[in-house]
Amino acid sequence: MELSEIQEFKPAFIKRISNPLYICAGGFEERAVGIVRSLDTAGEKSLKYSLILEYGIASNLNRKNLQFLQRSLKRLSFNLPDNTMINIDDMLKTGNNLSNALKEIPPEEIDSIFIDISGMTNFLILLALHRVNEIFYGKEIFVLYVEAQEYYPKKDEMDEILELLDRDIMELSKKLGTSGARETLIPPDFKGYFKEDYPICLIFFAGYEPSRAIGLIETYRPNLIIACYGISPHERFRQRTEFSKNLHTEFKVFKQYRHVDTEVSTFNVQEIVSKLEEIYTSAGNEGKILYEKYNIAISPQCSKLQAVATYLFSLRHPDVQVVFCLPGSYNPKRYSEGIGKMWMYKLPPPGIHI
Repeated sequence: MELSEIQEFKPAFIKRISNPLYICAGGFEERAVGIVRSLDTAGEKSLKYSLILEYGIASNLNRKNLQFLQRSLKRLSFNLPDNTMINIDDMLKTGNNLSNALKEIPPEEIDSIFIDISGMTNFLILLALHRVNEIFYGKEIFVLYVEAQEYYPKKDEMDEILELLDRDIMELSKKLGTSGARETLIPPDFKGYFKEDYPICLIFFAGYEPSRAIGLIETYRPNLIIACYGISPHERFRQRTEFSKNLHTEFKVFKQYRHVDTEVSTFNVQEIVSKLEEIYTSAGNEGKILYEKYNIAISPQCSKLQAVATYLFSLRHPDVQVVFCLPGSYNPKRYSEGIGKMWMYKLPPPGIHI
């Protein structure tokens, strides 16, 4: 299928669409409410239905954003069903809750769906895209995404964080978005089709959570790792690529594993899908293509738009497995600050070759 270009989102666009369904999640980052805040300035009902995904275990920051979403979407929507409960520890229950909530919305009353991923975990992004595509098959689907103004770790604290590796691991964990690793999970909708007795190649989108990465890799134990370090579209965040590399090197994340390093966009969905395709079809010295030698898995634990690209790639290659690792704990204040630019990406129509 022909992949579209990501473009800046303007609130006026959604108001021109007839019978839209808007889906969002009450995440803890400020940007989770960015789209709704932009729509709420006009104060008019522009959404046929809205659906809020509520995390079962919520911090005070989650509750603040959730309350804002509920108040605002009540004004903006003709229909606002009860919140859908999300439990990141129970993928099956979460999937069932989401499907049941979506099935309560009559498809004939909906022309287009807007999935706001700004407050979603990467696992929830894949699940929401898959279930919406399944239940509202053939409808227009738009992904909405809000950038933050600032991301942690910030540039002026990167050297300090690397120094903490040798002297204070507990303090280091407070400086990163998550610490530790709790459980490795494979979403039921993305198990792939693994060939028996073939080695596993893990395409790993490397972020800034090395202990989580170690937990995933030690549990999953791939035979080959392709470590993809993200490149921001913004010059002021370009140093984050090198910082991620240094963090994974100092933590010895890949020390016992054969691995290859590469770089990929954190933002441009087309480029990310193309990079995944390049890796999937790459040939070794003996001339064999990667997917012919290995079972392929992807772990999209860096940017949200990389999760969108992973979903699109899995549509093209259903043999690919998707795997996540839940962190031991979250540190909500160490993710991002502020609300930046808003973006929109139209999913390609189903049934058309990418």
